[in-house]
Amino acid sequence: MKVCIARNAEARTNADIARVADALNGKADAICLLTRNRNKIKGTRIKKIGYYINDTKILNYEINIKSELGKGLSNIFQLFFFQTVLFWWLLKNRDKYDFIHAFDLDVGLPVFLLSKLIKRKYVYHILDFYSDSRSALPVFLRSTIRKIEYIVINNAEATIICTEDRINQIRGSNPKKLVVIHNTPSISVEIKKLLEEKSVTKEDEESIVFTYVGALSNTRFIEEAIEVIKEYPKITLNLAGMGKLTDHVKAMSSKYKNINYYGVISYIDAIKLYLKTDFMFAIYNPDIPNHKYSAPNKVYEAMLLGKPIIVAKGTGIDRIVVDNNMGLVINYSKEDFENIIRSIIEKRIDGRELGENASSAYNKYSWEEMKNRLIKVYCYEA
Repeated sequence: MKVCIARNAEARTNADIARVADALNGKADAICLLTRNRNKIKGTRIKKIGYYINDTKILNYEINIKSELGKGLSNIFQLFFFQTVLFWWLLKNRDKYDFIHAFDLDVGLPVFLLSKLIKRKYVYHILDFYSDSRSALPVFLRSTIRKIEYIVINNAEATIICTEDRINQIRGSNPKKLVVIHNTPSISVEIKKLLEEKSVTKEDEESIVFTYVGALSNTRFIEEAIEVIKEYPKITLNLAGMGKLTDHVKAMSSKYKNINYYGVISYIDAIKLYLKTDFMFAIYNPDIPNHKYSAPNKVYEAMLLGKPIIVAKGTGIDRIVVDNNMGLVINYSKEDFENIIRSIIEKRIDGRELGENASSAYNKYSWEEMKNRLIKVYCYEA
């Protein structure tokens, strides 16, 4: 069986693509990636590049269509263009795959239409349920888009969700097969080596380091974290990623010595950055419907790396953090965050113990278990 993994994201920075490619590597007869680079302006529309899983090279067909994250509906035309290019590539290159692993509705919809045209099967992998995750969507469009996503779910050979709670989120659909695969990071040879050697250390052992890598949006507590931490020289804030707040983050990092911006970094560099941190955070605004079912990669990365993590109340993932005593749960407010900062500085919070608890929690969500579930989706023996 040949599998094409498709997502509206850049492969080199994406943990979700890495997980699926790693699981299927050595099981599928062939794997290719169909992804997107949002930063390219000139050059070939679809560029063939190499993507490596350990020492295995996988062909990555990268669609180059520029857009800016966090611009909401203003990116709608670029999205339609991306979907059109993706559809035609899949149609013309049908000999390269038997199955498509489609991430989210922006890929799932054109893949569903293609499946009706050329009878190719697909697995639908929901990271963000579309109608709940796009705050800029007009109300009148939400129910229509929800119904469209139900159709994509119902026609997939299997549907993957990232937590058990999400069963409630897609209630009303009728998947042929439903599988829960948590966002546990795959462990490449390079990551395994980093974990074994523990060779990545902090530049300043006296500083308390907070780190966030991901979308720089105004619903991820980025501005609030900056506003609080800039007043505490003993705290260092490391940020990486891109989005609506990129320019603001750049400006703040230029202005304040204890705020660092690393730009867009590869996944392995994100892991290295986390290894140098004392606290990770994934504080999502609970007023966003999709955030009530959030399952940030960061929480599972915190388990793997043995790091305490701070999350917001009412965001789904808070229950895992509380149940495993592996971090801190706060209201989505600067006041709560600042209280945590003060408690950490005054050593009233033991980050080391929380980190050890995070490591202990990893076995419940281990990559080996999630990898086996992924393999079985395609009817391979784990």
